[in-house]
Amino acid sequence: MVLPLAFFDIQWLLVLAVLGVLLYGERLPQVAAGFGRQLMQLKKAAQAVRNEIESVVLDTKQSVVSGMEKSDEHVREEATAPKFEPPAEPAESVSSGEAR
Repeated sequence: MVLPLAFFDIQWLLVLAVLGVLLYGERLPQVAAGFGRQLMQLKKAAQAVRNEIESVVLDTKQSVVSGMEKSDEHVREEATAPKFEPPAEPAESVSSGEAR
């Protein structure tokens, strides 16, 4: 026999309620309100961190895109090898042995 998941949710909720009443008694509403405030502060802090991360990611994407656009504007010239010039023929010197 397989019990539905909702059965376990209700069972855990009842266990937590009984423990809350046993541990905190009359202060249970105050404790629950404090817990709720702390939970809301945690959610707000997590949202602030998420927003900051998204802001940094968006700024980074924009800077990368603008950098790519700038590099496209300045089309790079293709690198070329220096032109080869053959050495000049040595001029016949007058002092060579052939002229004698």
